[in-house]
Amino acid sequence: MSSRLTEEHNKYGSFRSGADVSDALSAKETPKEEVAVSTFQQIRDICESLVVALFLAFLFKTFEAEAFVIPTGSMAPTLKGRHKDVVCDECKFRFQTSASEEVDSATNRRNGRHVVAGTCPQCGNTQYFGDETPETGSDKVAPSYTGDRILVSKIAFDQRELKRFDVSVFRAPAEPKVNFIKRIVGFPNERLRVQYGDLFVQKVDPSTDSESKGTMVSGGFDVGSNWAPDVDLSKMNAEQYVDNEISDSPSDSVPFEIQRKDYRHLRQIMQVVYDADYTAEKLDKVGWPQRWTDDWERSNAGVRGWSIAASKKGRSFIFSGQGSKIDESIPSFVIEPDVEADVSPVADDDEEVAWLRYRHIVPTSNDWYYLSAGKLPPDVEATGVVANNPRLIDDFSSYNAGISRLAQYNRATGVYEWVDSHDDEFAQLTGLISDDNGSKRVFCRKNPDGFGCNWVGDLGVSCVLQFKDVSSEADKLVFDLVKGGVVFRCVVLPNVGTITLEIPGVVDFTPVQTTYQFRVGKKYRFAFYNVDEEMRVVVDGQEVVFPDCGGRYDFLTTSSDENVVPPIPRNRDPNARDLAPVAVGARGLSVVLERLLVLRDVYYIAAGRGLEPWDSTQFVDFGAARCDRLARDRVFLGNEEDAARFMSSPELWFGYGNTKSALLRQREGQYVAFGDNSGFSLDSRLWATNNVPHYVDRKYLIGKAFYVYWPHGKPLPLVGGSFWPDFSRMRHVD
Repeated sequence: MSSRLTEEHNKYGSFRSGADVSDALSAKETPKEEVAVSTFQQIRDICESLVVALFLAFLFKTFEAEAFVIPTGSMAPTLKGRHKDVVCDECKFRFQTSASEEVDSATNRRNGRHVVAGTCPQCGNTQYFGDETPETGSDKVAPSYTGDRILVSKIAFDQRELKRFDVSVFRAPAEPKVNFIKRIVGFPNERLRVQYGDLFVQKVDPSTDSESKGTMVSGGFDVGSNWAPDVDLSKMNAEQYVDNEISDSPSDSVPFEIQRKDYRHLRQIMQVVYDADYTAEKLDKVGWPQRWTDDWERSNAGVRGWSIAASKKGRSFIFSGQGSKIDESIPSFVIEPDVEADVSPVADDDEEVAWLRYRHIVPTSNDWYYLSAGKLPPDVEATGVVANNPRLIDDFSSYNAGISRLAQYNRATGVYEWVDSHDDEFAQLTGLISDDNGSKRVFCRKNPDGFGCNWVGDLGVSCVLQFKDVSSEADKLVFDLVKGGVVFRCVVLPNVGTITLEIPGVVDFTPVQTTYQFRVGKKYRFAFYNVDEEMRVVVDGQEVVFPDCGGRYDFLTTSSDENVVPPIPRNRDPNARDLAPVAVGARGLSVVLERLLVLRDVYYIAAGRGLEPWDSTQFVDFGAARCDRLARDRVFLGNEEDAARFMSSPELWFGYGNTKSALLRQREGQYVAFGDNSGFSLDSRLWATNNVPHYVDRKYLIGKAFYVYWPHGKPLPLVGGSFWPDFSRMRHVD
């Protein structure tokens, strides 16, 4: 009843060149010394399979459905393959790190490799969680779990129309016996462009479609002419494609349009950048700068606007309607970041608002070398500032930042032993250090293979808010999100009962407003997003509807006159305002915020055979396969310190708003599939070779994934083992 979903990938599951894809899809890697699966693991897999078979036989006697197991992390964090599930030693945040490389994809057996460390996305600490010795070939400290088990409806696409961003299982174009799982993002009779981390589509009239136009290979087009990265997407119609020989019709002038996610997709795709309920105690003790800070207190005005208090599940941020005096005998800010964000007012009454602002302040591995021992780094202690902070929010994912180590069976001794090599990542990224008490511990540096290279400006902020007191119609709560120096704002007037979306300073955008009645004392789950060139508001899981086009502003990103710069160009560079990209402001009212989260959208990287050239005389790339951003000056991002310096230096960001672009063309019955883990997904961007198409043929679609019925279980008291199902993680898949 249950089958395994398999996907070939390289050693780290990351991007490869298009020329390697056909070889990778057919290659069968054989480890030097294969490690057998432990007896416990075999028994566990048998038991789980029996449970699943009985469950499906009972529940789906009258339905056509099938169960699959996710093996790799191409859809992480939405769906996880084989992974480790750990709790950070420093901030207690639970995170997952891929362990797919521990299993040979051809045999589904352990290959001797162990993922022994990972980086917490919350505090930036790279934590060692491996075994000191590999005695049994298994992991005692942080076990690896099989991937999510999902249910797939094989009749879903017969009953309803396939929708963009649906999670689907299909047969691999290169090897139909192998099943893949991705989101369907491209549809028949359209051109799909990947740019700025977003997806843009140009519809094609099939009646004018002609195979005689263009130089089409099995998987895509060879584009011969240069393309400027700051091109206006609204003008990239077929008339401009004539020179590239991929126009179906010179009269076709349909513009590219950005593709927006339904909220049901968006809520699963958005990833947590920072959860305010989890802070590292050691950072607080040494006075490390907080990420959420009160602007009144930072300005040394002797008055605090927002106060922080412990709540049942974490921290509460409280504004009581007016500021409170600070006891100046107790220093509030021992250390400051060395880069100042631009927080200048963007509206007339901004100075009357008490602002709580987020700055992306992340300790480096060098910082954690000292912080883990409860000390300040020497440079910070000497200067009183934290270097290379705050910084831009990028597309880092902890799922991809694991550190692995190889173990092999020693026939002479009869035990498993680590294979130590000076050129493997464990040797390069880890070392033994001594604590003050003389004990030894493993110190780990962040794996460069998991660095985030791309600036992500599509952000969100969510919280549980409760109005304690509202006395005036002028009382308001404000949420700001910044992208490319432009502030996107949501204004809540609880006493009036309105929610307004604004872009302060952009006169071409007319504020839009809708009514919503908030009650004093009631808690609301509130979220504000600026994603896919649209501002969106969600209250208690329901998206709020605004009149006309709502918060959409894509019409401001282009200009019909090539000599006129649009109000909000898509290729705008970030600036110092992006160093404080999220803010909450309050005036007059009394409010409490809990479960405060900063979120980011998936960043789709332009890569693969369909990659279009760019004007290298103006911009250069970063020399990293998983980076499509460009800049004026050549920058090295393979070193953690250099990457941190770039991400916190606005003077280096000239041209950083530009990106490479990938173009894919589909005809009748052809679909494009991308993974949520964009930098580590073997998908349509990389399939295109002379033998493999970039698309999925309609006949290869198996069905829609609709439920995670068995994430890894929880250990039973006194028994151990992950036998008890974790019902809290069972969920619907959109």
